[in-house]
Amino acid sequence: MSETEPETYTLEQAAESLEVSADDVRAYIDEGLVAPDQGEANRPVLSRGNMRRLWSVVTLHRDLGINLPGVSAVLRLREQYEQVRRDLATLVEIVERELGPDVWDRLWPEDRPTPHANVRVEGTAEPPPAPPGDEPPAHPPEQDTDT
Repeated sequence: MSETEPETYTLEQAAESLEVSADDVRAYIDEGLVAPDQGEANRPVLSRGNMRRLWSVVTLHRDLGINLPGVSAVLRLREQYEQVRRDLATLVEIVERELGPDVWDRLWPEDRPTPHANVRVEGTAEPPPAPPGDEPPAHPPEQDTDT
């Protein structure tokens, strides 16, 4: 959204902007996916933040075909992820403040090899090759289970 766009949108303006019906917007509100503010004459209006969230709802529901309970779950997981990310950034800031900005060099020396996740899930594509000079250990041969 650009600075030239309105601060708030009526349900009809929001629907037009996102190319959905006003009934769809009301359904998303009724489902609790978007919480509008109260505008003039107690009419619901959507702030820019609400519009960003509504755009996510429309994308997940209409464009990706996720049902509304699934959209709710995706949004909730995204919010939890963002909270964990903020908490981690705060933790890193505290660690660097208390132990010094070179703490990571002391905790992870340069000559220590980088770990690799050696997880294989049946039915998935092979993982990308490791960077040159940093080869992960070879996988053990598969055991024959027919005995």
